[in-house]
Amino acid sequence: MFVVVMLLLATLVSAVKFEVSIFPSERAIKMNESAVFEIELAHDSLVEEVFEVYSNDVTWDIRPEMILKVPPGERFKTNVNIRPLNLNPGAYNLPITFRRTNSADQQRQMVYVEVSSPFPDDATYLPAVRGVATVTQQVDPRTGMTIKLSLENQNRRILDAVDVKVRSNVINKDYTTSLGPLEKKTVTFAAELDPLTQPQADMLQISVIVPEKDKAYQFDLFPIPFDIVSYGAVIPVVATEKAFLKRIDSVTLTNEGNKPLAHVYRVPAWFGKQWFVSSTPQSKKEGGALVWEVPLEPGASAQMVIIYNYRPLFWIFLVVVIWLVAYYIFRSPVSVRKSATVVATHEGGISELKVLIEMVNRGSKMVRHVKVMDLAPRLADVVKETKETMLAPSKVTPHEQAGTIIRWEVDMMEPKEHRMLVYRMKTKLQVLGGMSLPVTAVRFVIDGNERETVSNKPEIKYRS
Repeated sequence: MFVVVMLLLATLVSAVKFEVSIFPSERAIKMNESAVFEIELAHDSLVEEVFEVYSNDVTWDIRPEMILKVPPGERFKTNVNIRPLNLNPGAYNLPITFRRTNSADQQRQMVYVEVSSPFPDDATYLPAVRGVATVTQQVDPRTGMTIKLSLENQNRRILDAVDVKVRSNVINKDYTTSLGPLEKKTVTFAAELDPLTQPQADMLQISVIVPEKDKAYQFDLFPIPFDIVSYGAVIPVVATEKAFLKRIDSVTLTNEGNKPLAHVYRVPAWFGKQWFVSSTPQSKKEGGALVWEVPLEPGASAQMVIIYNYRPLFWIFLVVVIWLVAYYIFRSPVSVRKSATVVATHEGGISELKVLIEMVNRGSKMVRHVKVMDLAPRLADVVKETKETMLAPSKVTPHEQAGTIIRWEVDMMEPKEHRMLVYRMKTKLQVLGGMSLPVTAVRFVIDGNERETVSNKPEIKYRS
Protein backbone atom coordinates (compact mmCIF):
# COMPACT_ATOMS: atom_id res chain seq x y z
CA MET A 1 0.00 0.00 0.00
CA PHE A 2 2.84 2.35 0.82
CA VAL A 3 4.39 1.79 -2.63
CA VAL A 4 1.02 2.37 -4.36
CA VAL A 5 0.47 5.61 -2.41
CA MET A 6 3.98 6.87 -3.27
CA LEU A 7 3.47 6.07 -6.95
CA LEU A 8 0.12 7.87 -6.91
CA LEU A 9 1.66 10.95 -5.26
CA ALA A 10 4.51 10.96 -7.78
CA THR A 11 1.94 10.87 -10.58
CA LEU A 12 -0.04 13.74 -9.09
CA VAL A 13 2.93 16.07 -8.64
CA SER A 14 4.52 15.36 -12.04
CA ALA A 15 3.79 17.52 -15.10
CA VAL A 16 0.60 16.63 -16.97
CA LYS A 17 0.43 16.91 -20.73
CA PHE A 18 -2.85 18.24 -22.07
CA GLU A 19 -4.32 19.31 -25.40
CA VAL A 20 -6.55 22.29 -26.20
CA SER A 21 -8.47 22.85 -29.42
CA ILE A 22 -10.61 25.92 -30.26
CA PHE A 23 -13.30 26.04 -32.99
CA PRO A 24 -13.45 28.27 -34.95
CA SER A 25 -10.35 30.43 -34.66
CA GLU A 26 -12.19 33.70 -35.50
CA ARG A 27 -15.53 35.33 -34.81
CA ALA A 28 -17.26 38.56 -35.87
CA ILE A 29 -19.51 40.20 -33.29
CA LYS A 30 -21.02 43.56 -32.47
CA MET A 31 -19.87 45.60 -29.51
CA ASN A 32 -22.79 44.47 -27.32
CA GLU A 33 -22.40 40.76 -28.18
CA SER A 34 -20.18 37.89 -27.00
CA ALA A 35 -18.08 35.69 -29.25
CA VAL A 36 -18.74 32.00 -28.59
CA PHE A 37 -15.90 29.53 -29.17
CA GLU A 38 -16.12 25.77 -28.74
CA ILE A 39 -13.20 24.26 -26.84
CA GLU A 40 -12.06 20.66 -26.45
CA LEU A 41 -9.74 19.50 -23.63
CA ALA A 42 -7.92 16.21 -23.04
CA HIS A 43 -5.05 15.19 -20.75
CA ASP A 44 -2.90 12.16 -19.88
CA SER A 45 -3.37 12.28 -16.10
CA LEU A 46 -4.73 9.24 -14.26
CA VAL A 47 -7.12 11.40 -12.23
CA GLU A 48 -9.66 14.11 -13.00
CA GLU A 49 -8.07 17.50 -13.67
CA VAL A 50 -9.57 20.97 -13.33
CA PHE A 51 -8.57 23.74 -15.72
CA GLU A 52 -9.09 27.49 -15.79
CA VAL A 53 -9.18 29.84 -18.75
CA TYR A 54 -8.27 33.54 -18.74
CA SER A 55 -6.52 36.33 -20.62
CA ASN A 56 -3.97 38.88 -19.48
CA ASP A 57 -5.83 41.48 -21.55
CA VAL A 58 -8.24 43.07 -19.05
CA THR A 59 -10.36 44.63 -21.80
CA TRP A 60 -12.02 41.25 -22.40
CA ASP A 61 -14.32 39.15 -20.24
CA ILE A 62 -13.78 35.39 -20.67
CA ARG A 63 -16.19 32.91 -19.14
CA PRO A 64 -16.62 29.15 -19.80
CA GLU A 65 -20.19 27.80 -19.78
CA MET A 66 -19.27 25.18 -17.17
CA ILE A 67 -16.43 24.29 -14.83
CA LEU A 68 -13.59 22.73 -16.79
CA LYS A 69 -13.41 19.38 -15.00
CA VAL A 70 -11.87 16.88 -17.40
CA PRO A 71 -12.11 13.14 -16.47
CA PRO A 72 -9.12 10.91 -17.30
CA GLY A 73 -9.09 9.33 -20.74
CA GLU A 74 -11.94 11.50 -22.10
CA ARG A 75 -12.25 14.53 -24.37
CA PHE A 76 -14.16 17.31 -22.66
CA LYS A 77 -16.12 19.81 -24.76
CA THR A 78 -17.81 23.07 -23.81
CA ASN A 79 -18.16 26.67 -24.95
CA VAL A 80 -16.24 29.78 -23.88
CA ASN A 81 -17.92 33.20 -24.13
CA ILE A 82 -15.66 36.15 -24.87
CA ARG A 83 -17.11 39.65 -24.48
CA PRO A 84 -15.34 42.96 -25.21
CA LEU A 85 -15.21 45.56 -22.43
CA ASN A 86 -15.08 49.24 -23.43
CA LEU A 87 -13.47 48.52 -26.78
CA ASN A 88 -13.81 50.44 -30.01
CA PRO A 89 -14.85 48.59 -33.14
CA GLY A 90 -11.94 46.84 -34.72
CA ALA A 91 -10.21 43.50 -35.31
CA TYR A 92 -8.27 42.02 -32.39
CA ASN A 93 -5.92 39.09 -31.84
CA LEU A 94 -6.68 37.91 -28.31
CA PRO A 95 -4.31 35.56 -26.43
CA ILE A 96 -6.12 33.05 -24.18
CA THR A 97 -4.34 30.97 -21.53
CA PHE A 98 -5.47 27.52 -20.33
CA ARG A 99 -3.86 26.42 -17.06
CA ARG A 100 -4.18 23.28 -14.97
CA THR A 101 -5.30 24.30 -11.50
CA ASN A 102 -2.63 24.33 -8.77
CA SER A 103 0.18 23.79 -11.26
CA ALA A 104 2.41 25.64 -13.71
CA ASP A 105 1.18 23.59 -16.68
CA GLN A 106 -0.38 25.94 -19.21
CA GLN A 107 -0.97 26.51 -22.91
CA ARG A 108 -1.59 29.69 -24.86
CA GLN A 109 -4.01 29.93 -27.79
CA MET A 110 -4.82 32.88 -30.09
CA VAL A 111 -8.31 33.78 -31.30
CA TYR A 112 -9.32 36.49 -33.73
CA VAL A 113 -12.34 38.65 -32.85
CA GLU A 114 -13.74 41.32 -35.13
CA VAL A 115 -15.87 43.84 -33.26
CA SER A 116 -18.27 46.09 -35.20
CA SER A 117 -20.60 48.88 -34.21
CA PRO A 118 -24.14 47.91 -33.13
CA PHE A 119 -25.63 50.88 -34.97
CA PRO A 120 -27.09 50.69 -38.53
CA ASP A 121 -25.08 51.89 -41.53
CA ASP A 122 -24.82 55.65 -41.50
CA ALA A 123 -22.28 58.33 -42.27
CA THR A 124 -21.71 58.74 -38.55
CA TYR A 125 -20.63 55.17 -38.08
CA LEU A 126 -17.46 54.45 -36.25
CA PRO A 127 -14.54 53.38 -38.46
CA ALA A 128 -14.53 49.71 -39.46
CA VAL A 129 -11.68 48.37 -41.60
CA ARG A 130 -10.97 44.80 -42.61
CA GLY A 131 -7.60 43.76 -43.98
CA VAL A 132 -5.70 40.79 -45.37
CA ALA A 133 -1.94 40.84 -45.91
CA THR A 134 0.31 38.62 -47.99
CA VAL A 135 4.12 38.50 -47.93
CA THR A 136 6.87 36.34 -49.33
CA GLN A 137 7.49 33.43 -46.98
CA GLN A 138 11.23 33.24 -47.75
CA VAL A 139 12.79 36.70 -47.44
CA ASP A 140 16.27 37.62 -48.65
CA PRO A 141 17.36 40.55 -46.44
CA ARG A 142 19.33 42.08 -49.34
CA THR A 143 16.15 42.64 -51.37
CA GLY A 144 13.87 43.43 -48.43
CA MET A 145 10.21 42.44 -48.07
CA THR A 146 7.21 43.39 -50.21
CA ILE A 147 3.91 43.55 -48.31
CA LYS A 148 0.64 43.43 -50.21
CA LEU A 149 -2.23 44.65 -48.05
CA SER A 150 -5.88 44.37 -49.13
CA LEU A 151 -8.03 46.84 -47.16
CA GLU A 152 -11.81 47.17 -47.09
CA ASN A 153 -13.73 50.11 -45.62
CA GLN A 154 -16.85 48.47 -44.17
CA ASN A 155 -18.91 51.60 -43.79
CA ARG A 156 -19.77 54.67 -45.84
CA ARG A 157 -17.36 57.02 -44.09
CA ILE A 158 -14.41 58.56 -45.82
CA LEU A 159 -11.24 57.62 -43.99
CA ASP A 160 -8.66 60.22 -44.90
CA ALA A 161 -5.93 58.76 -42.72
CA VAL A 162 -5.43 55.03 -42.32
CA ASP A 163 -2.19 54.18 -40.53
CA VAL A 164 -0.60 50.79 -41.10
CA LYS A 165 1.92 49.61 -38.51
CA VAL A 166 4.11 46.65 -39.43
CA ARG A 167 6.06 44.97 -36.62
CA SER A 168 8.29 41.92 -36.25
CA ASN A 169 11.69 41.05 -34.80
CA VAL A 170 13.43 42.73 -37.75
CA ILE A 171 10.80 45.14 -39.16
CA ASN A 172 9.44 48.30 -37.58
CA LYS A 173 7.69 50.30 -40.27
CA ASP A 174 4.75 52.70 -40.45
CA TYR A 175 2.75 53.54 -43.58
CA THR A 176 -0.25 55.76 -44.31
CA THR A 177 -3.05 55.45 -46.88
CA SER A 178 -6.72 56.45 -47.22
CA LEU A 179 -10.04 54.72 -47.97
CA GLY A 180 -13.23 55.96 -49.56
CA PRO A 181 -16.74 54.84 -48.57
CA LEU A 182 -16.99 51.04 -48.84
CA GLU A 183 -13.77 51.11 -50.86
CA LYS A 184 -11.64 48.02 -51.37
CA LYS A 185 -8.01 48.77 -52.02
CA THR A 186 -4.80 46.80 -52.38
CA VAL A 187 -1.66 48.66 -51.45
CA THR A 188 1.94 47.51 -51.67
CA PHE A 189 4.58 48.48 -49.13
CA ALA A 190 8.33 47.87 -49.27
CA ALA A 191 10.17 47.09 -46.05
CA GLU A 192 13.93 47.41 -46.23
CA LEU A 193 16.03 45.13 -44.05
CA ASP A 194 19.60 45.23 -42.87
CA PRO A 195 21.45 43.07 -45.43
CA LEU A 196 23.35 41.43 -42.55
CA THR A 197 20.18 40.29 -40.76
CA GLN A 198 20.87 36.75 -39.57
CA PRO A 199 18.68 33.83 -40.73
CA GLN A 200 15.70 33.32 -38.44
CA ALA A 201 12.01 32.49 -38.21
CA ASP A 202 9.89 35.61 -37.63
CA MET A 203 6.25 36.63 -37.24
CA LEU A 204 4.81 39.70 -38.97
CA GLN A 205 2.13 41.58 -37.03
CA ILE A 206 0.14 44.23 -38.93
CA SER A 207 -2.20 46.67 -37.25
CA VAL A 208 -4.51 49.12 -39.09
CA ILE A 209 -5.23 52.23 -37.04
CA VAL A 210 -7.78 54.91 -37.90
CA PRO A 211 -7.25 58.08 -35.83
CA GLU A 212 -10.29 60.20 -35.07
CA LYS A 213 -10.07 63.32 -32.91
CA ASP A 214 -8.80 62.17 -29.54
CA LYS A 215 -9.38 58.48 -30.22
CA ALA A 216 -7.87 55.83 -32.40
CA TYR A 217 -9.51 52.67 -33.71
CA GLN A 218 -7.24 49.66 -34.11
CA PHE A 219 -7.77 46.61 -36.32
CA ASP A 220 -5.26 43.75 -35.95
CA LEU A 221 -4.64 41.35 -38.83
CA PHE A 222 -3.75 37.71 -38.50
CA PRO A 223 0.00 37.29 -37.74
CA ILE A 224 1.96 36.08 -40.77
CA PRO A 225 4.98 33.78 -40.28
CA PHE A 226 8.02 34.22 -42.55
CA ASP A 227 11.68 33.23 -42.63
CA ILE A 228 14.83 35.28 -43.16
CA VAL A 229 16.95 33.06 -45.42
CA SER A 230 20.70 32.71 -45.41
CA TYR A 231 22.90 33.73 -48.33
CA GLY A 232 26.43 34.51 -49.36
CA ALA A 233 29.88 33.10 -48.76
CA VAL A 234 33.42 34.12 -47.91
CA ILE A 235 35.20 35.67 -50.90
CA PRO A 236 39.04 35.73 -50.79
CA VAL A 237 40.80 38.70 -52.41
CA VAL A 238 44.55 38.23 -52.99
CA ALA A 239 47.01 41.08 -53.53
CA THR A 240 50.47 39.88 -54.60
CA GLU A 241 53.79 41.67 -54.16
CA LYS A 242 56.80 40.14 -55.93
CA ALA A 243 60.53 40.58 -55.34
CA PHE A 244 63.67 38.61 -56.16
CA LEU A 245 62.90 34.95 -55.30
CA LYS A 246 60.21 36.18 -52.89
CA ARG A 247 56.45 36.62 -53.10
CA ILE A 248 54.08 38.11 -50.53
CA ASP A 249 50.36 37.34 -50.81
CA SER A 250 48.04 39.57 -48.76
CA VAL A 251 44.77 37.65 -48.52
CA THR A 252 41.61 39.45 -47.41
CA LEU A 253 38.70 37.20 -46.41
CA THR A 254 35.29 38.91 -46.22
CA ASN A 255 32.08 37.23 -45.09
CA GLU A 256 29.56 38.62 -47.56
CA GLY A 257 26.76 36.50 -46.12
CA ASN A 258 24.32 37.05 -43.25
CA LYS A 259 25.40 34.24 -40.98
CA PRO A 260 28.68 33.33 -39.24
CA LEU A 261 30.96 31.24 -41.46
CA ALA A 262 34.22 29.38 -40.89
CA HIS A 263 36.26 29.66 -44.09
CA VAL A 264 39.01 27.18 -44.90
CA TYR A 265 41.76 28.68 -47.08
CA ARG A 266 44.16 26.20 -48.71
CA VAL A 267 47.49 26.62 -50.45
CA PRO A 268 48.93 23.53 -52.22
CA ALA A 269 52.45 22.96 -50.92
CA TRP A 270 54.37 19.71 -51.09
CA PHE A 271 56.66 18.82 -48.21
CA GLY A 272 59.75 20.58 -49.62
CA LYS A 273 57.87 23.76 -50.46
CA GLN A 274 56.43 24.02 -46.95
CA TRP A 275 59.91 24.86 -45.61
CA PHE A 276 59.90 28.11 -47.59
CA VAL A 277 56.40 29.32 -46.66
CA SER A 278 55.64 31.44 -43.60
CA SER A 279 52.42 33.18 -42.67
CA THR A 280 50.52 35.32 -40.23
CA PRO A 281 48.49 33.75 -38.67
CA GLN A 282 50.22 30.38 -38.52
CA SER A 283 48.91 27.66 -40.83
CA LYS A 284 48.25 23.98 -40.25
CA LYS A 285 49.71 21.22 -42.43
CA GLU A 286 47.25 18.77 -43.95
CA GLY A 287 48.72 16.36 -46.46
CA GLY A 288 50.18 18.30 -49.36
CA ALA A 289 48.65 21.66 -48.41
CA LEU A 290 48.84 24.49 -45.90
CA VAL A 291 45.46 25.26 -44.32
CA TRP A 292 44.06 28.28 -42.49
CA GLU A 293 40.63 28.05 -40.81
CA VAL A 294 39.20 31.52 -40.17
CA PRO A 295 35.83 32.11 -38.40
CA LEU A 296 34.02 35.24 -39.59
CA GLU A 297 30.90 37.03 -38.39
CA PRO A 298 28.53 38.51 -41.02
CA GLY A 299 30.21 41.45 -42.74
CA ALA A 300 33.50 40.84 -40.95
CA SER A 301 36.92 40.65 -42.64
CA ALA A 302 40.21 38.98 -41.77
CA GLN A 303 43.68 39.59 -43.14
CA MET A 304 46.32 36.93 -43.80
CA VAL A 305 49.89 37.41 -45.04
CA ILE A 306 51.57 34.46 -46.78
CA ILE A 307 55.27 34.78 -47.64
CA TYR A 308 57.01 32.50 -50.17
CA ASN A 309 60.76 33.04 -49.65
CA TYR A 310 63.14 31.03 -51.86
CA ARG A 311 66.17 33.20 -51.16
CA PRO A 312 67.76 30.64 -48.78
CA LEU A 313 67.97 28.25 -51.77
CA PHE A 314 69.75 30.93 -53.76
CA TRP A 315 72.25 31.59 -50.98
CA ILE A 316 72.90 27.87 -50.53
CA PHE A 317 73.40 27.49 -54.28
CA LEU A 318 75.70 30.52 -54.32
CA VAL A 319 77.80 29.15 -51.44
CA VAL A 320 78.09 25.78 -53.18
CA VAL A 321 79.17 27.44 -56.44
CA ILE A 322 81.74 29.58 -54.63
CA TRP A 323 83.01 26.53 -52.79
CA LEU A 324 83.34 24.54 -56.01
CA VAL A 325 85.09 27.41 -57.78
CA ALA A 326 87.43 27.87 -54.84
CA TYR A 327 88.04 24.15 -54.70
CA TYR A 328 89.00 23.98 -58.36
CA ILE A 329 91.12 27.11 -58.04
CA PHE A 330 92.95 26.24 -54.85
CA ARG A 331 93.00 22.43 -55.01
CA SER A 332 96.29 20.68 -55.52
CA PRO A 333 97.06 20.16 -59.22
CA VAL A 334 98.53 16.76 -58.36
CA SER A 335 96.12 14.10 -57.16
CA VAL A 336 97.51 11.13 -55.21
CA ARG A 337 95.67 7.93 -54.46
CA LYS A 338 97.13 5.02 -52.54
CA SER A 339 95.82 1.45 -52.46
CA ALA A 340 97.09 -1.96 -51.36
CA THR A 341 96.16 -5.55 -52.12
CA VAL A 342 97.06 -8.81 -50.42
CA VAL A 343 99.25 -10.93 -52.72
CA ALA A 344 100.34 -13.64 -50.28
CA THR A 345 99.18 -15.14 -46.99
CA HIS A 346 100.64 -17.54 -44.47
CA GLU A 347 98.82 -19.51 -41.80
CA GLY A 348 95.67 -17.43 -42.17
CA GLY A 349 97.38 -14.04 -41.97
CA ILE A 350 98.71 -11.43 -44.40
CA SER A 351 102.32 -12.06 -45.40
CA GLU A 352 102.82 -9.88 -48.50
CA LEU A 353 101.17 -6.72 -49.89
CA LYS A 354 101.34 -4.91 -53.19
CA VAL A 355 101.14 -1.13 -52.76
CA LEU A 356 100.00 1.07 -55.68
CA ILE A 357 100.49 4.85 -55.71
CA GLU A 358 98.65 6.68 -58.52
CA MET A 359 99.54 10.25 -59.35
CA VAL A 360 97.68 12.45 -61.83
CA ASN A 361 98.59 15.96 -62.94
CA ARG A 362 95.01 17.16 -63.29
CA GLY A 363 96.01 20.77 -63.91
CA SER A 364 96.83 22.51 -67.17
CA LYS A 365 100.41 23.33 -66.26
CA MET A 366 103.59 21.28 -66.11
CA VAL A 367 104.71 20.08 -62.66
CA ARG A 368 108.42 19.79 -61.92
CA HIS A 369 110.67 18.21 -59.30
CA VAL A 370 108.10 15.76 -58.04
CA LYS A 371 109.25 14.02 -54.84
CA VAL A 372 107.20 11.12 -53.47
CA MET A 373 107.76 9.82 -49.96
CA ASP A 374 106.00 6.77 -48.55
CA LEU A 375 106.36 4.91 -45.26
CA ALA A 376 106.20 1.16 -44.69
CA PRO A 377 105.34 -0.07 -41.16
CA ARG A 378 108.13 -1.40 -38.87
CA LEU A 379 106.72 -4.92 -39.13
CA ALA A 380 107.22 -5.01 -42.92
CA ASP A 381 110.23 -5.20 -45.26
CA VAL A 382 110.17 -3.50 -48.66
CA VAL A 383 110.93 -5.60 -51.73
CA LYS A 384 113.05 -3.20 -53.70
CA GLU A 385 112.59 -4.50 -57.20
CA THR A 386 109.99 -6.77 -58.74
CA LYS A 387 108.82 -7.46 -62.20
CA GLU A 388 105.92 -5.06 -61.58
CA THR A 389 108.19 -2.17 -60.70
CA MET A 390 107.69 0.57 -63.29
CA LEU A 391 109.78 3.19 -61.57
CA ALA A 392 112.14 1.94 -58.91
CA PRO A 393 112.37 3.97 -55.70
CA SER A 394 115.25 6.37 -55.74
CA LYS A 395 115.94 5.67 -52.09
CA VAL A 396 114.78 3.16 -49.46
CA THR A 397 115.84 4.10 -45.93
CA PRO A 398 115.12 1.90 -42.93
CA HIS A 399 114.12 3.74 -39.78
CA GLU A 400 114.30 2.04 -36.40
CA GLN A 401 111.20 3.67 -34.97
CA ALA A 402 109.04 4.77 -37.91
CA GLY A 403 109.62 1.87 -40.28
CA THR A 404 111.00 2.07 -43.82
CA ILE A 405 110.97 5.34 -45.81
CA ILE A 406 110.59 4.95 -49.56
CA ARG A 407 111.32 7.86 -51.93
CA TRP A 408 110.81 8.49 -55.65
CA GLU A 409 111.88 11.44 -57.70
CA VAL A 410 110.23 12.45 -60.99
CA ASP A 411 111.68 15.32 -63.00
CA MET A 412 108.40 16.51 -64.47
CA MET A 413 104.79 15.61 -65.17
CA GLU A 414 102.97 16.90 -68.21
CA PRO A 415 99.39 18.22 -67.87
CA LYS A 416 96.94 15.32 -67.45
CA GLU A 417 99.85 12.87 -67.14
CA HIS A 418 99.14 9.74 -65.10
CA ARG A 419 101.95 8.01 -63.17
CA MET A 420 101.81 4.75 -61.20
CA LEU A 421 104.34 3.70 -58.56
CA VAL A 422 104.30 0.10 -57.36
CA TYR A 423 106.22 -1.73 -54.70
CA ARG A 424 105.84 -4.77 -52.50
CA MET A 425 106.43 -5.35 -48.86
CA LYS A 426 106.58 -8.51 -46.80
CA THR A 427 105.35 -8.60 -43.26
CA LYS A 428 107.67 -10.00 -40.59
CA LEU A 429 104.71 -11.53 -38.77
CA GLN A 430 101.42 -12.87 -40.04
CA VAL A 431 98.82 -10.03 -39.80
CA LEU A 432 95.37 -11.29 -38.88
CA GLY A 433 92.18 -9.42 -39.82
CA GLY A 434 93.72 -6.40 -41.50
CA MET A 435 95.96 -3.41 -41.19
CA SER A 436 96.17 0.25 -42.19
CA LEU A 437 98.95 2.00 -44.10
CA PRO A 438 100.13 5.58 -43.61
CA VAL A 439 99.52 8.29 -46.20
CA THR A 440 101.91 9.04 -49.06
CA ALA A 441 103.30 12.59 -49.24
CA VAL A 442 104.13 14.28 -52.56
CA ARG A 443 106.06 17.53 -52.99
CA PHE A 444 106.33 19.35 -56.33
CA VAL A 445 107.07 22.70 -57.88
CA ILE A 446 104.59 24.62 -60.06
CA ASP A 447 104.99 28.20 -61.29
CA GLY A 448 108.12 28.45 -59.16
CA ASN A 449 106.27 27.59 -55.94
CA GLU A 450 106.73 24.40 -53.96
CA ARG A 451 103.53 22.68 -52.88
CA GLU A 452 102.64 19.49 -51.07
CA THR A 453 99.77 17.06 -51.11
CA VAL A 454 99.02 13.73 -49.44
CA SER A 455 97.13 10.62 -50.39
CA ASN A 456 94.40 8.75 -48.59
CA LYS A 457 95.10 6.31 -45.78
CA PRO A 458 94.29 2.81 -47.12
CA GLU A 459 92.71 0.18 -44.91
CA ILE A 460 93.43 -3.48 -45.72
CA LYS A 461 90.95 -6.04 -44.44
CA TYR A 462 91.52 -9.76 -44.82
CA ARG A 463 89.52 -12.76 -43.80
CA SER A 464 91.02 -16.22 -44.02
